[in-house]
Amino acid sequence: MSSMNNYILIFLISLFLSCSKNNYIPIKEVPEIEFSTIDTSTQTDLSFINTANNQNVSILNSLEETGFHFYNSIKFKTEDIGILAGGTGLRARITKNGGANWKEYSFSKFANAFHSVSFSGNTIFIVGESNYIFRSNDFGGSWSVYNAENLFEEGNSFGQFKFYKIHFFNEKSGFIVGEHNTIPLILKTNDGGEQWEIIDTNEALKNSGAITDFAIHSSEKITIVTSFGECYTTNDGGKTWKLLLKTKPLNSIAFKNSNEGYVGGINGKLHYTDDGGENWRIIEVPENPNITDIEFIKNKALITTSISFSKNRAVFMYEIDKNGKNIHPFLTKTDENILFMGDSYAIDVFENNIYILDRNNLYKTTNEYFYK
Repeated sequence: MSSMNNYILIFLISLFLSCSKNNYIPIKEVPEIEFSTIDTSTQTDLSFINTANNQNVSILNSLEETGFHFYNSIKFKTEDIGILAGGTGLRARITKNGGANWKEYSFSKFANAFHSVSFSGNTIFIVGESNYIFRSNDFGGSWSVYNAENLFEEGNSFGQFKFYKIHFFNEKSGFIVGEHNTIPLILKTNDGGEQWEIIDTNEALKNSGAITDFAIHSSEKITIVTSFGECYTTNDGGKTWKLLLKTKPLNSIAFKNSNEGYVGGINGKLHYTDDGGENWRIIEVPENPNITDIEFIKNKALITTSISFSKNRAVFMYEIDKNGKNIHPFLTKTDENILFMGDSYAIDVFENNIYILDRNNLYKTTNEYFYK
């Protein structure tokens, strides 16, 4: 082979590597991903009456054994198309008929879990305890991954990645938060998740814990919470940060607008602000649980809570009145056939429906109660 041909071959190989380095790769080309599927999981028709508001509640997905099989994130694209993500083994379940049937996917043979799922347009993104960002453009028909290690300089990419949340502000702008080797990490996309970049927070957040959740106000303004109990906000895409709150470890946040918001964490501490975080008021939550998710709906807020190793909690979800004045149960029952494990993880409010994810069951109810 001539020298010219050698140069051309080397150039083409280098070009391929440079192009693939920061692009998505089909999972079949990634040896460490152990991919498997279960064709369908059919859910029996089961429902009960929510005695807190007399609304009907359907169970769309149920797990009998939850020790090593659970879901902790949920997102619905339409009333028919929804996805659960969790663990162990980087698991996901997708329904295309409103929960009547589910297809399960697993991407790992280890005990690592997914922590968050989101949509950008019709594209699914899932992140968790992996250096890969998982993507499907066809609702689970095919999968590809983006290797976050490639965003780091050579020699600094190895170690443990934990991505805790992914959210999109619109179809183009989105963020992923978590940690890399216990150092806070934020990734941002401006093209719908095709490419990701690291937001440099080393100086501002160098003494902070993992970023566990965030609220998006605009493509440049986000507010984050950390495992060290901090709440920070940035107005310039992460160039500068302002500390709003320092308390016990936090793992959930929601803002209705630029002023009104909640942050929640361990020991039942729920903090409310109506002035953009300048001042906070503590709301005590019964049983002092871990506050796992917060969602605004109309002028009220819903929270899910978790107590590890709980067996049958009477209440795990609460409703908070306007301005954070009163808290009371949102989901209760008298049906002894329904088990509230109370190790609950997520809420998804979509159009006329509220989806509630406990460790063992996915519940669906209407939001008509809020508009009476």
